[in-house]
Amino acid sequence: MTAFFNSELSQQQFLTQFWQKKPLLIRQALPGFDPLLSIEELAGLACEEDIESRLIEETGEAGPWQCRHGPFSDSDFAALPASHWTLLVQDVDKHVPELAPIMRRFSFVPEWRRDDLMVSFAPVGGSVGPHTDGYDVFLLQALGSRRWQISHEPLQEAEFIDGLELKILREFDADESWDLQPGDMLYLPPHFAHHGVALNDCMTFSIGFRAPTQLEMLDAFMQTLTDQAGGQQRYRDPGLQVAEDDRLIDAAALSRFKQSLMNVIEQSDNWISDAVGRLMTETKPSLLFLADLNSSEPLEESGLSEKMLGGERLVRNSYIRLAWLETEDDFRVYAAGEGVSVAKQASEALPVLTGDKPIALDELKALREQPTALSALCALVGLGAWHWDEPE
Repeated sequence: MTAFFNSELSQQQFLTQFWQKKPLLIRQALPGFDPLLSIEELAGLACEEDIESRLIEETGEAGPWQCRHGPFSDSDFAALPASHWTLLVQDVDKHVPELAPIMRRFSFVPEWRRDDLMVSFAPVGGSVGPHTDGYDVFLLQALGSRRWQISHEPLQEAEFIDGLELKILREFDADESWDLQPGDMLYLPPHFAHHGVALNDCMTFSIGFRAPTQLEMLDAFMQTLTDQAGGQQRYRDPGLQVAEDDRLIDAAALSRFKQSLMNVIEQSDNWISDAVGRLMTETKPSLLFLADLNSSEPLEESGLSEKMLGGERLVRNSYIRLAWLETEDDFRVYAAGEGVSVAKQASEALPVLTGDKPIALDELKALREQPTALSALCALVGLGAWHWDEPE
């Protein structure tokens, strides 16, 4: 069994005993960890217009727990106090390709569930306040030391301080406290309250996971129904009884409405599959511009061979999500919220089409043996999931 980082647990034991159940501290999960990113480089990312970043000051000029959004400038950083502030930058695994392997360390959870690597820097006292997250998170200490205080039970009905952009808990009573050093990692399931405070200049890597709400899933399902002209069966009420009050929507009617909605869900496996595929591969609004910069022009299958014979290769667009699922009739590969069909006989092509390794002439020859694989690759290029790059 594959070990869960540098612990006595296997990956499956972690998932069975801790995942979405209780926190876990792993001392020296990654011994000798090298963040491959300096504080200055992180600040440089926060100055980029198309990169999502925030500055949080515990005692800002505009009041307590002031949150400002980037891009920032050198003068913004120069004006910061000596302590009690935090810089956070999202999706650093996509902006800095050298950090992408960190996310692959968590491949025991499906890629479509993994969201991003957020990197934060804080001087002594820096914090984002006691809070909860609605998703699983791993907190990997990269530089310096941070003290984490956590609760032992999930907090489902949290009360927050009024008037703040940040959702900071009004009250927080810690059950346990740890000081994390570089290489240490803390896992927290959803809704467990936690509070991290920098003990010195420190950098923390936060690996977060995607967890759509029921409303988001219903919205995706409704969009698929609309696109597929589904859900057109009208309300019916056989066995209707004489109305005692003709203005009353009675319990029997409400029950029929509920059953009608349940029926459309239960009878819509293909539509639900499509909705989930679209939802879990949608590109974040904050990444749309960067994702489009890496897009390639659509091309015919003959164009693939021509360009690869010329020495070019296709590389994965790190800003666009890829996932696949199996239907009764075919496989569906999803990229940027769009689906592409792949024949059932072409299962061997799926790791190539959805992987992160470059596709060159050798891979193209193998794809030719798989029905619909080349046309699917052309479609994925058109969606921007793969783009052309000169070989190293």
